[in-house]
Amino acid sequence: MPAKRASRPAARETSQAAAPAAAPAASGQAAASPPPVDAESPDAYRRRPRQSRGQARVELLLDAAATVIAEQGLHAATAEAIALKARTAKGSLYQFFPNRDAVLAALALRYADEMRAIHQRAFPIDPHGLPLDRLIDRIVRPLAEFHDTHPAFRRVFATVEGPGDDTRSAPTRLRAQLFDSFVDRLDVLFAARNPKLATRDRRRVALVAATLGQSLLARRGRAVAAEKKPLLDDLRRILLAYLLPVLEPPVVTTDANTNANANADTKAAPKATAKKR
Repeated sequence: MPAKRASRPAARETSQAAAPAAAPAASGQAAASPPPVDAESPDAYRRRPRQSRGQARVELLLDAAATVIAEQGLHAATAEAIALKARTAKGSLYQFFPNRDAVLAALALRYADEMRAIHQRAFPIDPHGLPLDRLIDRIVRPLAEFHDTHPAFRRVFATVEGPGDDTRSAPTRLRAQLFDSFVDRLDVLFAARNPKLATRDRRRVALVAATLGQSLLARRGRAVAAEKKPLLDDLRRILLAYLLPVLEPPVVTTDANTNANANADTKAAPKATAKKR
């Protein structure tokens, strides 16, 4: 048994060593043998680029994948199509990624980083100085602009969930993390806006507001250009109507205070009449 186990890695190393040598000769062809996976890279990458040139190639491949997805759909983003759009050999893609699902996972990771940066900029440190409609616009507008400038974003995060250790599940996990993080930020924002709001109610309101925003922005991403602005305006109005009575409840005077003020006015009236006489 030990001898057999030792022979398998040797055979694998032989076939893998021949792949890079064959890749230049097969440049431009559909077939390309992927090189071995780097054991030190546990994420979507086969091998992390260590130089600026390699990083530029990875970014080029991710840009190409985003273009193919936006133009033709998620299923059209094969390794061959991505390499063709990037104007490189498929073997170049395999130097950094084990397969096309890993490319999509890396693209989802890049989108997630950009979205987190938008969340951080959109949420103010002190929300008290902004009217609620401006506060909503400050959060919603950059999210809508991100969807407009990244048409592949929605499709990447609509990837069908795979096993927990599969790169196909990476966009699903990232989508859930982004949504939970957004709800957490809304929860903190609402707590500062209305400290009297109960924790359970505040969390529910944050969840509903985030779900409304996510659903309408996704629908807006599929809409024609003429519908995009009306849908965004509708989202603002819906959020304002929903959040206004929760975050800025009207001041309600109690019956006791009302009766006391009425009695005071009644008592003061005869005195004024007496003075006139």
